[in-house]
Amino acid sequence: MKNIYHRDIIEILLECGRDGYRIKNVARRIYNRHVDLFVSDVDYNEIRNSIGHYLWIQSKRPESPFCRTRYGTYAIKADFAIQLDLFLDMSPRSDAHNEQAKPVPNPHHVQLELNL
Repeated sequence: MKNIYHRDIIEILLECGRDGYRIKNVARRIYNRHVDLFVSDVDYNEIRNSIGHYLWIQSKRPESPFCRTRYGTYAIKADFAIQLDLFLDMSPRSDAHNEQAKPVPNPHHVQLELNL
């Protein structure tokens, strides 16, 4: 089961930490992300019900990234957050890698300046 707000839910729950976030607060933040002056056909109650049902179902699955901390409050599992950090932190650790990629200037190359 996939929810259209899955990515938004993960981002919001990652920001809140281990304590979790209430469903109504997650729904309010997602509603504010997707509604603007020109888009008004999104219903808050629909979003809240969809997110509540999705998190409730997902928190019962062992492979799910979501866990229930209290009644109506959900968080990201600690092991999922660690996996996500490792996945997103695939950049080189030092600047030495970037410096090797730069071309070495040719000592015989002459650069002319034009004065206009």
